[in-house]
Amino acid sequence: MDQFKCPKGKDGLTVAKLMNNRHSALTEWGLKRTEIKPNFIVLDVGCGGGETLKKLAQKTPQGRVYGIDHSKDMVNFSKQVNEEAVTKEHVVVVEGSVDEIKFSDDFFDLVTGIETYYFWPNLLEAFQEIKRVLKSKGKLVLISEMTKDGSFEIKNAKLIKQTHVKLVRLKKLQKMIKEQGFVDVKVFRKKNSAWNVVIAQKP
Repeated sequence: MDQFKCPKGKDGLTVAKLMNNRHSALTEWGLKRTEIKPNFIVLDVGCGGGETLKKLAQKTPQGRVYGIDHSKDMVNFSKQVNEEAVTKEHVVVVEGSVDEIKFSDDFFDLVTGIETYYFWPNLLEAFQEIKRVLKSKGKLVLISEMTKDGSFEIKNAKLIKQTHVKLVRLKKLQKMIKEQGFVDVKVFRKKNSAWNVVIAQKP
C-alpha cells in the first residue's frame, strides 16, 4: 500500500498526522503568496490530514472551504480534525479525485494543492478540471517542498523512490499550466530551499 499517495488504515493515519505537522510551515509560507478574501469559496485537492482545511477556514470566515481526497480514511480523518467547522458547514469534506471534481463549473475562487500534484495521474487533465471549477479570475495554488532541478532529485533519490512521487521541473510545470489556458502563471521558490509555489489564474 502506498501510504503517501493514498493513506489508509492505521498506517495511513500515522502518515496523515505526520503530514499535518510537517507541512504546516510550508503551507503558511505558500498561502501568503496569494490573496485569500474572507468570503472566498475554496477547494483543497488531496486534503489529506485536514490541516490545510483548518488554515483556509480561518482565512475565510464568511466563505466556505471544501476538501476532496481519494482516500475515504483521509476524508473521515479530515472531518475529525475540523469537527467544529464541519458541524457548522463551514468546512465540507468529500471523497473525490482531481481528474473528476464533482462540483459545478465556475464554483471556486481558489483551488489549492499542497504536496499533491506529483501524485496526480494526468496533470493536463487535472489542470483542465481545476480550470473548469474555478470562477473567472480564480486562482490555482500548488505548494510543494520538493522539486526537480538537477540536484534535489539526486540528493533525495531514496525518498522519491519511497514515496513514488513524479517530480516535474518548475519551468515545465509552469508551461503545462499555461498550455491549459491559465494566465499570469508565477513560480516562487524559497531562498536556499526546495520549497516552491506555483500560482495561476483562470482568465
